[in-house]
Amino acid sequence: MSNAGDEATDLAIQGTNTSSITSKRSLERLGYLDPCHVPNSTERDSPLMFKYVVPKPSRRSPVINRAYYQRTQGIRVLVEGWIDACEAKGVETCAVVSLGCGFDPTFFRLATLRKQKTTGTTLKYVDIDYPTLITERLYMVRKESKLFDLLPEDPSVDDIGGFVSESYSCVGVDLRNLDQLETALKSAGIQKDGKRMPILVVSEVVLAYLGLDESDAVIRYFAQYPEATFVLHEQCIPTFDPENEDENLHPFAVTMFRHFERTMTPLRTLQEYRSLEDHQNRLQELGWANCDILNMTLFTDYVVMTTPEEHQRICELEPFDEYDELYWIGAYYFMAVASSGSQNSSESPDVLQHIGLRAKLADTEALSKAHVDQSSYLTSSQNNVPSSKVAVSSPSTPVSWSDQVPFPGLEVNRKGHTLTVLGDQAFVFGGFGVDANEPTEDPRVFQLRPQQQSRLGSLIQLDLKTGTGQTLPRTEDGPAPRMYHAAAATLDGSAMYVYSGRDGPAKVHNDVWRFTPEDGWDPLWRGRMNLQEDTAAPKGLYKHTANMMMVSGREMLVIFGGCISTGVANEQIYAFDLQEGQWGRFDWRTPGPESRIPGLFSHSAVVMSDADGQNSQLIVIGGIRALDEQVQNGVWKVSLGVSEDGQCWAEASKLPMAAMNGEELSPRFGHTAVAIDEDRIWVFGGVSAPGLLQWHETVIEIQPSRGSFTPLKLSKFKELVMVGHATALDPSRGRVLGIGGGGTCFGFGAWWDNLGWALML
Repeated sequence: MSNAGDEATDLAIQGTNTSSITSKRSLERLGYLDPCHVPNSTERDSPLMFKYVVPKPSRRSPVINRAYYQRTQGIRVLVEGWIDACEAKGVETCAVVSLGCGFDPTFFRLATLRKQKTTGTTLKYVDIDYPTLITERLYMVRKESKLFDLLPEDPSVDDIGGFVSESYSCVGVDLRNLDQLETALKSAGIQKDGKRMPILVVSEVVLAYLGLDESDAVIRYFAQYPEATFVLHEQCIPTFDPENEDENLHPFAVTMFRHFERTMTPLRTLQEYRSLEDHQNRLQELGWANCDILNMTLFTDYVVMTTPEEHQRICELEPFDEYDELYWIGAYYFMAVASSGSQNSSESPDVLQHIGLRAKLADTEALSKAHVDQSSYLTSSQNNVPSSKVAVSSPSTPVSWSDQVPFPGLEVNRKGHTLTVLGDQAFVFGGFGVDANEPTEDPRVFQLRPQQQSRLGSLIQLDLKTGTGQTLPRTEDGPAPRMYHAAAATLDGSAMYVYSGRDGPAKVHNDVWRFTPEDGWDPLWRGRMNLQEDTAAPKGLYKHTANMMMVSGREMLVIFGGCISTGVANEQIYAFDLQEGQWGRFDWRTPGPESRIPGLFSHSAVVMSDADGQNSQLIVIGGIRALDEQVQNGVWKVSLGVSEDGQCWAEASKLPMAAMNGEELSPRFGHTAVAIDEDRIWVFGGVSAPGLLQWHETVIEIQPSRGSFTPLKLSKFKELVMVGHATALDPSRGRVLGIGGGGTCFGFGAWWDNLGWALML
């Protein structure tokens, strides 16, 4: 008998069903799960069935929609793929057991689809959850005719708390009671010692809520079935610092733990089973002979969103730019597929082989190209999976933090802003977050901020000599609030130019502003955003870069990459002539892919001198390729020029890049870069894929002329996430300044790198 505290926890765990099924209904309503796998079907007549279990839909945030789409579609592919594999093998009878089913309508979708096909395989489907939830589920099914009509006839049990028939059973079982579980399965016609029958057990974020011994017992129990396949979707904690496991918690993990503790649904098994390796060892030690486990970023790339067309379809459903949060979610959740018998068994199908995933995972060249290692994928045979990265112990360039916080007493709770140095002053403009003028009482780098967040139009003025600063409120004659804009200082350091940025999910500004400490803001240009018109001016962008450089003897604000208001990537280079106050478009000189850069956003770019000593080469690093939303590790050199007939041209070449030990540069986006001298670039932070960007990769030095990079091993401030932050070179004091940045976790909470930092040259 549970005590009162356990009963309260059980009720809280049952409440997660409401959150989960409401999120899946949001997917159905918005079209994420279309096409509905039935030709010419619409939401009204589709077999997805979520609309019948959630009659009053609630729209979720775009990042929750994306994350739930990945897991919902992924499990659908595995379940339907496994059933198809059984049919292809001529299996007489197979069974699917859904643990913690809640209100999930998978059986009713399958029943609809199987009516439209001829098969010699009989399917048994068993839904299992808390008795209270099963009672609610059956009441809902009997009340909704579309669901009730799909129930099998002549059940052996049909009462308020259960339904048992030859093909479908819905039973209330506490998974902590294995005797009760076995009795329920036997009543549904599934036995360990009976006729050998392939079974698929699906556990979608269920066992993590049980105690360690209780969840292990469930996994061990199903491993006793000789023809069983187990699909497990849960959380993990990827390695952040391989040299110090005691400090292995990224702020995303801290926020996730805090949320589940606060909602009385703690992730009890996660403290013991953290990494993918821990989870794989767990499954094998509990009796599952074969196990493949992928984090959700990799699983999505290989199973859920495998083509550029699918990426574009999803992108068109709603505005989305929370890629940092999505890729963190992908690194902290996994999909495991384990089997109890031999993969060559005559009965038990290999679902990964059937859906084509095993062939992809056996392609070592493709795995290497996709930067897959054992932090994102593990299999029972490790021969084809590269080892996880280890920290580089001896950086080539000495690097140290400033002994003091550069601007004590000033909180900068924002991300997606810019930082520009003008002489002995620096200016932080815009972003998303909270304006704060009051000094913090707790001078931590990591702080959760519960206040209402919004896009900001304020300007923070920093005195680089004294280390003081003040927030200047937005004035009516200044630029509107915005985030993910771009800014650059003139080459003489007298003025700051700002271009574009967004204010709202689909509201993108298309303007150029100049700011000087003496005269304030001056609007220079504002353009109409006709997305169909082909002009020499950009159409309003966000997540682009802006750099000041000399092109054919003229100083220009060069704009590269980013997205327009519809989310489509900008593939052109534009330059604003400071003297003429006009735009020019620099077309790629050669149309081939080798001499141009694909449409990128959330990249970084710096200007470096060419052989003549002129600032005319743009170095572009990383970013997300818009075509298929793949994170890039490329470093490109871009040359700009104007021909004798006045045509503006651009030409790019990809630079070779490797560490001294041969290790490739990790993909990243959401980072920043600063040119330290004529051949050194420091890159700060960002988000990687398919695995987590590790601590020793947080800051690296790139030398373009040598085609090499070196991690700069840092000694402290591990709390810094360095995503959505801003950096700038302060040459007079020999340092790089970093301001702001942060992130969120599923909307559970936000964190800010709020005090600023300085890295000495």
